[in-house]
Amino acid sequence: MRSLAARVVVSCLFAAACGRTPTENLGATETGPGSGSFSVTSDRPVAGSTTGASYSMSASFTTESSCTSTTIGACTVNPCYQSTSSGNGSVALPTAGQVTVIGTTMTSLTLDPQSDGNYANESVTGELPWQMGGEALTFQWSSFPGNAGQPGDSITLSTPPYIALTMGSAFAALTSTVVRDQDLTVLWTNDNTPTELDEVSVDVTSDSVQVYCIFSAASGSGVVPAAVLESLEAGDGNYNVISKEHASLSINEGEGAWSMSFNINALARSGYGLARGSVTIQ
Repeated sequence: MRSLAARVVVSCLFAAACGRTPTENLGATETGPGSGSFSVTSDRPVAGSTTGASYSMSASFTTESSCTSTTIGACTVNPCYQSTSSGNGSVALPTAGQVTVIGTTMTSLTLDPQSDGNYANESVTGELPWQMGGEALTFQWSSFPGNAGQPGDSITLSTPPYIALTMGSAFAALTSTVVRDQDLTVLWTNDNTPTELDEVSVDVTSDSVQVYCIFSAASGSGVVPAAVLESLEAGDGNYNVISKEHASLSINEGEGAWSMSFNINALARSGYGLARGSVTIQ
């Protein structure tokens, strides 16, 4: 199994050996047979402690979709949001076989595809997958997406710093409503110095629309404008604020490019625990 280091993906040093064309393509949409997403998310509600700590891993693959997202500044509006993926009954989703995440100090997690192509999430409690930003985590997948006869690959990313929302920030205190005609200003501090690749994401979803905004972790602040929030439907919704490191690869085995997304996330601390919850969108 070959390894692609996320920080040197652009140079494509391994392209000749892999027979593929991996490229870093943050935020872009690839034309091809489908897309895949791998994520590991750390919950650390108490700074410097494993009290209440846990982490989880998820993986999913979908075939090519005609849905088009819209980018407004640092934000993206996804009008085809669904909280979980599923096959269309008789046709199973494509998979990349067994998927594993490995870290220096964490208990490794492995996901196996189910008969319908979905992956069930796995989690570990009482532990953290990393202690601070800058540690290495590796995602591995055992086969090429949708083609069990072709070998898989791996990619290594660095972990983001843990963050805490500060006084005056949206979602720093327990929040019950999001008003669509008002900006959301998010403020945070980093537990250790972030790199230029570390980001903070603010995500708000309604029934079928997702709005997420990506800011540099080093900036310490970001604004989700009302012009973006107005895309959400009124009614029940959810939110989260995370620090993250992210990479995208386009991999090609001769039948079109697969867009692969890799995410290492840590939920932000807040005055009520972790910055996630349910809201009423007005």
